[in-house]
Amino acid sequence: MKHMDDILASIHDIPPFPQVVVKAMEIISNPNYLVNDLLGVIRLDQSITANILKLCNSAYFGLPRKVSSLKEAVVYLGTVQLRQVLLASGVKDIYDRPDKGYSYFDGELWQHAIACALMAQILFRHLRLPLEENSIFTAALLHDVGKVVLSTYVSREFADIERLVKEENLPFHDAERQVLGFDHAEMGGRLAELWEFPEIISVAIRFHHQPEKAPKPHRLLSELIALSDSLVLMLGCGTSVDGLSYTMPHSLVDKLKLKKNDIEILMLKFQEEMSNAREMIEIRDV
Repeated sequence: MKHMDDILASIHDIPPFPQVVVKAMEIISNPNYLVNDLLGVIRLDQSITANILKLCNSAYFGLPRKVSSLKEAVVYLGTVQLRQVLLASGVKDIYDRPDKGYSYFDGELWQHAIACALMAQILFRHLRLPLEENSIFTAALLHDVGKVVLSTYVSREFADIERLVKEENLPFHDAERQVLGFDHAEMGGRLAELWEFPEIISVAIRFHHQPEKAPKPHRLLSELIALSDSLVLMLGCGTSVDGLSYTMPHSLVDKLKLKKNDIEILMLKFQEEMSNAREMIEIRDV
């Protein structure tokens, strides 16, 4: 098995984060941006343009009427929702890539990423956490991107990882560490650094299975992603392997002061959000 640094040095098959998305998100970070400047960038990518129109008319965003032009979509969505659409459009092709070891998951990674992002937003709003919503959605959507990188290199080792999960009831990331010497979370954090995402994003990705080890300035987001990840796995929105060994993360539930009634309300809200987000999940087929 290659060392993690060797893998990172040879990830030419993993594309850089789409530059159209990067540029578009840079534009909308300026509160005084010009819509025509944004449209000029987005139109460079026909797939992203089509995805924006599709999602804009979906139940998830619930706009008052059907929109038919990119300009209308950009105006109606607003900055927060537009960031989400752009990010989802940029990430979906990356999650479609596992072709060897983790091809076993076949589309489950993308559905789980969307589920985790929705749950993280629900928790954020319910708990009124002092975090930035765009960072939450980004970190949640990308938290398992390390599995895409490792897919090329675990075709032989995957059977051993799966055996440890099933026979010894190890969490998937612990099984990875035992077999590989590191896990997908650490790999994902390193990849986010290469893509030059903000530190709070790369830290949350890297420590989403060990939030207690995250640097204190970014620990809260790591805890939120960890809790969201565990909850959606418990609800069956994960992969057919790593969802087998997850239980309620009581330490995080207690730390974030969630009561049993809160969990029940959040679960119901999540099911509603997932139903409305069907088009966002299906964006991978655009």
